[in-house]
Amino acid sequence: MAQTSAALLPELSAHLQAVDEDPTTTLDADLLEKCGLFTSTPDYQARIWQETGPLFLQIAALLPKLQQEPAPLIQFVTKLAAPYRFEHIKDVDFEIGLDLQATPVHALILTLLEKAAAGSNDAQALANRPTVMAAIVRLWLCTSNAGVATQAEDLLTSLLRASKNEPATVSGEATLHKYGAGPMWRRLFTDRDIVSLYYHYTSMKTLSNPPLPLLSKRDKTISQARLLHWLPKVGALDWSTITSSHGLDIEKEVGLAQGQGLLHYASLRMVDTDDDVLMHMTLINFYRELMITVKTKPHLTHYDSSLSLDFLKEQNIHKRIIDFHTSDSPGLDHSFLSPRTAQYISDYASAYPENFETSAELQTIRTYLGRNIRRCEPHDLNILASMPRATLIPRSATGLAWDDCVLLDIPITRTNPDALKTLAAVFHGPPKQEITFPQVETIGLDPKRIEIESVFARLLTSQYYTKHPSLFSDLVTHTSTIAMKDNAVAALTLLRAIITSSWSTASVPDIIPTSDATYTRLHNFPRTGLDLVLDPARSGGVLPALLKPATTFSNLVGGRGDAENAAYQVAMSRFDALKALGRRLEQDGGRNDVLQMVTRRVNEGPWGVGGSAGSRIGTLEL
Repeated sequence: MAQTSAALLPELSAHLQAVDEDPTTTLDADLLEKCGLFTSTPDYQARIWQETGPLFLQIAALLPKLQQEPAPLIQFVTKLAAPYRFEHIKDVDFEIGLDLQATPVHALILTLLEKAAAGSNDAQALANRPTVMAAIVRLWLCTSNAGVATQAEDLLTSLLRASKNEPATVSGEATLHKYGAGPMWRRLFTDRDIVSLYYHYTSMKTLSNPPLPLLSKRDKTISQARLLHWLPKVGALDWSTITSSHGLDIEKEVGLAQGQGLLHYASLRMVDTDDDVLMHMTLINFYRELMITVKTKPHLTHYDSSLSLDFLKEQNIHKRIIDFHTSDSPGLDHSFLSPRTAQYISDYASAYPENFETSAELQTIRTYLGRNIRRCEPHDLNILASMPRATLIPRSATGLAWDDCVLLDIPITRTNPDALKTLAAVFHGPPKQEITFPQVETIGLDPKRIEIESVFARLLTSQYYTKHPSLFSDLVTHTSTIAMKDNAVAALTLLRAIITSSWSTASVPDIIPTSDATYTRLHNFPRTGLDLVLDPARSGGVLPALLKPATTFSNLVGGRGDAENAAYQVAMSRFDALKALGRRLEQDGGRNDVLQMVTRRVNEGPWGVGGSAGSRIGTLEL
């Protein structure tokens, strides 16, 4: 007789009791699989799960004693406990499963503990178990399993998010900070035993009373990287927690000064940059993450900065990074670190444009780019593309020094894809805002700044064209050179950026005097990217190049990565640019004759007339 589903769980309980009494009894994998399927049924999800508490506790007691592969049982108990809340599992002895030796159950225990992040009461209940929290931190910093470490870090972050400050008790009074004083915050950042773990497992110094396990130097660098990855997330929730001293002796032991906190230790004391290039790279990336993650502005200030950027400047970290990257005589480690320092500078310029414009380092960065931009190194081009467009043109005593604009030194005839994509980013202008409802205020989307960027996008395109009158003929050549596929695709990206550009013709007299001779000549330059691309005197070869059938090499097809593959990618990029041209023509109106030609060509598909799939099938010559 077929067994009913309701009898499966009691049978499993009896089987597990037999395994507990006789360790040589093998787990019944088929029974566990059937029970696992039962836990996904509507009856179990709606009602029966509430009756499975004894079975769950039975499994929790059996797992630490199990002397065989626990994977089938772990998979089942994960499904069994899926509907549970933290209150249903709070009596489990989590410490045993969090022991570093209990590797098979680490992921299971962390999954169960994630239920405590569902609300502030559950987070408080877990915060009241200091040995469990210490075991989580120890596992996070010491495990050799990167996946488990990530899961533990995510758990800690979720618990901090769930542990909010209590609301103000005085009527009409509001708390200034949402986080920082909740039970989980106090446990993780004021508990002497837990806080000491952050230092013991990451410091290269020999500290007093080290806890087990004693980590090797290599393992400590892994712990350092994990701490560096976590701190920006904590700082985004509450800055003062990671920047304030908690009055612990170990803070002095690792070399922190009065009032300095965990962030000062991680930023200034923890990593030996002279001895470990990889950790130096990680540290620079940490500075960047800190700067872009913690965007909280200093209290009662309106200038373009943040608590994190102010910290990096106060500790001289910000200046050291820029000085390192722009050095006239770079050291041996510059080639390893420069991509990271360049990304830091790039993110600084894009995330804090006003701060960048008024910074003492602007001239240093611009001079450095002027010396090196002709090499078209990707990380330097990234910096240039991230800078506010107005900063690309230096100021002299008499006004803007147009001819010294670093953008003008990017080559167009003998170039590379990164250079072409950089020109595309600058020429296009700021991306248009998507209309959302309800509208949300977004930092960095100041209408005045958007207008200035739009004005300078057109202005810089004009200046570049003036210095490189072969711009469009060179682009047409690049798009037709299938042998240099990446250049061809990038050139089409540049053409599409100009076609869809967000230029403005507004005047900005506070930046560019109306008497400026170069600005006056700009009146003769096309007002939109579409006008420029369709201007026969400036870019006469662009429209025919976009309209012509795509190049094909069907007689050379020989497999993946062949000429046909390159031709296909270029053809699709050309087709995308053509469709963008058609949309812009429809949007702006007029030019019906051009719109009809473009529409007809778009309807023919990427390959055009004579380039259909049938005509491109290579035949075998016998």
